[in-house]
Amino acid sequence: MVAGYHDSSDAWTSEDALGLLTPAKGPAVFPALAKSHRVCAYDRPGTIRYEGDGPLTDRSTAVPQPRTAADIVAELHAALAAAEVPGPYVLVGHSLGGLISLLYGKTYPDQVRGIVFVDSLSPTLPETIGATAWAIYRDQLLNPPIEQMPMPSMKSPNSERVDIDASIAQVQAAPALPTMPVAVMTKTEPFAVETLPPGLTTETLNQSYQKAQDTFVALAPRTPQIFATGSDHYIQFSQPDLVVQTADLVVERATN
Repeated sequence: MVAGYHDSSDAWTSEDALGLLTPAKGPAVFPALAKSHRVCAYDRPGTIRYEGDGPLTDRSTAVPQPRTAADIVAELHAALAAAEVPGPYVLVGHSLGGLISLLYGKTYPDQVRGIVFVDSLSPTLPETIGATAWAIYRDQLLNPPIEQMPMPSMKSPNSERVDIDASIAQVQAAPALPTMPVAVMTKTEPFAVETLPPGLTTETLNQSYQKAQDTFVALAPRTPQIFATGSDHYIQFSQPDLVVQTADLVVERATN
């Protein structure tokens, strides 16, 4: 399970996060899947714990920031080897974690048997949303100046920072993903951003983000796209049972 930008593994495991957006049917994704599968999640360096005032994780060693998706893929590969977690794997990636999962599958195709994209950041979003809107989204929402980050812990030099453009270029340059079971989960509600920067509208951002999901759907024949009605970007919070069912579907297809 690969969490989104700035998120620790708490995004998959925390029962307290359920129902933050809409009434949720628990348990959280990790413990629910763990009833019938071996499930692994980890904290990337510089990500945020879901406790107190949101401190940076102390469960991973700090590394120099910023990084790229390729750096994170290499790190995950090393972590799985060090932990002696046998493959092959089904990856479940949320947001930026979906982009990372895609690059992992392209980089280590023999180790991956399926991917679940949970409202993931598509590598085609920059062209779908347009150059001007992409620059605003990237520079003011994804990677604003560090002093403008929304939480005190995120203003630390150890806080996770990812070079998004370089990461997307790495995904685009990587070999094609081998044919494997894939499922795409897509939100129906807008991003939970109270005020967007000038030059970027809610309609443009949300329609472009959803349209760019077509790239994931096209990765394999008969890829299901599940629209999580009523959920915003964090589907695993408002509809964890739907994420569990989708992961089960991909695991079943990957093992048959």
